[in-house]
Amino acid sequence: MMQLEKETNSEASRPNVLSSDVLAGGLFVLLGAGFLILAQDFGFGSLLRMGPGFFPVILSTLLIAIGLVVAVRGRAQQETLTLPRLGPHARVIMAMVLFAGLMQPLGSYLTMPMVVLLAASASPAFSWRSAVALALGLTVASDLIFRLGLGLPLHEFGHWIGG
Repeated sequence: MMQLEKETNSEASRPNVLSSDVLAGGLFVLLGAGFLILAQDFGFGSLLRMGPGFFPVILSTLLIAIGLVVAVRGRAQQETLTLPRLGPHARVIMAMVLFAGLMQPLGSYLTMPMVVLLAASASPAFSWRSAVALALGLTVASDLIFRLGLGLPLHEFGHWIGG
C-alpha cells in the first residue's frame, strides 16, 4: 500500500515528456534533418559562390534549431497533451474511402447519400432529419452539376445494381 502511494506520487511529480510543443519541435527536427540529408546531394559552394545546396542546407539547419528551441520550451512548460476524439475524424476519412471505392460499383444515386450520411454523423450537431435532407440535396445537385451539366461519365446505378 505504501509502495503504491510512492509510485503514484513519483509519477505526479515527473514532468510530462509528451506535449504539443515537444511533438511539434520533434517534427521540425525530423523534417529539417530529412531535408538536410536530401540537400547533401547538391553542391554547397561558398558564401561568394553559392551552390544549389546552400539555401537548403541553411534552411534545414534553421528548421532543426527552431525545432530544438520549441521542444525544449515545451518540455519546460510541462503542458499536458490532449488527443482529439478520433471517431469523427475516422468517419470523415471512411466516407472519402467509401466514395472512392463505391462510386463505380454502386453508382452515384446510392454512394452519395451513404457517404454524406456517414460524414454528417461526425458532427456533434448531427440530426437524422437534416442529414437526410443534406444527402438528398447533394445527390441531386451533384447529379445535375457533374453528370448532366459537365457531362462526366457518372452512372446513376453501378454494375453491382445492374446499371
